Amino acid sequence: MDTFNLGDSYRDKFVITDDVVHKFADFSLDFNPVHIDLDYAKSRGYSRQVSHGVIQLSYLSKMIGMDFPGPGAIWINQTAEWILPVLVGDTIEIVLTIKSRSYSTKILTLTVEIYNQNNKKVMVGESQVKITENISSEPDDNVIAPADYDSYEVSKEHSSKIDNSTNRVALVTGSSRGIGEAIARKLSRDGYNVVINCRNNLKAANKIVDSIKSSGADAILVQADITNPDDIARMKKDIFNKWGRCDIVVHSASPPINPIKTEELRYENFDLYLNTYLKASVLLVEAFSKSMIQNKFGRFVFLGSSYLFGPPPQGMGAYVSTKEALWGYTKSIATDMAHYGITANMVSPSLTITDLTSEIPSRVKEVEAIKSPTRRLVTVEDTAYHVAHICADYSSYLNGINLPITSSPI
Repeated sequence: MDTFNLGDSYRDKFVITDDVVHKFADFSLDFNPVHIDLDYAKSRGYSRQVSHGVIQLSYLSKMIGMDFPGPGAIWINQTAEWILPVLVGDTIEIVLTIKSRSYSTKILTLTVEIYNQNNKKVMVGESQVKITENISSEPDDNVIAPADYDSYEVSKEHSSKIDNSTNRVALVTGSSRGIGEAIARKLSRDGYNVVINCRNNLKAANKIVDSIKSSGADAILVQADITNPDDIARMKKDIFNKWGRCDIVVHSASPPINPIKTEELRYENFDLYLNTYLKASVLLVEAFSKSMIQNKFGRFVFLGSSYLFGPPPQGMGAYVSTKEALWGYTKSIATDMAHYGITANMVSPSLTITDLTSEIPSRVKEVEAIKSPTRRLVTVEDTAYHVAHICADYSSYLNGINLPITSSPI
């Protein structure tokens, strides 16, 4: 917002050609003959066809979205008063001037004036435009960004390779997209053999497997509904046929998060979350813990939520309650299986922009980013890095923790 000052203006010219008018008619299905038939237009008293008014607004949209304010701007309101008709063949000049600005809402109000080639005003109005900001990536090039974590030395002791990672096998549920995909890719870069799991998104999952293999690592895709015991058994068989073991289970699968007012919640609203988060976790532990006990090594990592650390946003009752249940189960695993060399931990990122959070309003995401001292949301790579750290051999003393991935004090 600081780059825009009251009185700043921007202008651009456009020619209203016959081709533009006909293409717009084809697109909009507005074939009013006054727009496309010269003889008809003349019979109504015009020297040439009359341009659709929305064509000028389309050029205005281009200016707002690409030039002034530019990329990221969202056009939220427009008034328009047409003074003179714009005819085919006219050259119009659109002039935008900043009338006011609001720092709290990040909204610019622009006066809009459109002139023809004779310098006659053909339209006046006002635009309201919201300035959006980058809330999902690292703004400072001098700060180590998530994409650079692989080249960042945590310490000389652990900078080369993860102990025995070339023999380790990691299953990542829900890894065809979002956080799960980022975790799977990070683990593969660290030398693990990776199992990509999804329920439906086979096309995306296959691309990830091909990408991992092309980088020199090894991966397989196992399609399975992790809430179905038969699918879990089949997945285990496929993994053991390939590698004979599974050392790490990262459970990141999640249904879409759909906020529901607490007073409107029914117990049925909890079922989908309970099945995905808790039931699937129990089935995964049942299936893979026995081989971990035999190998005296194992890692269970469950995806939680930073909402577990304080008051959650409104409408998150079902989501947070089931994540709390999963956290209780995680602590129980950590207590009961530690003496086998098996750790269980939870990683709880704050609000992350993924497909699963598409139903959460953009305003909620903006507020979350503003609350953060770093003025951004957590990225999928942020979470993936810390999951990989917990999975490493050297993290055997990290057990029964819920690690918040957030820059805000907890």
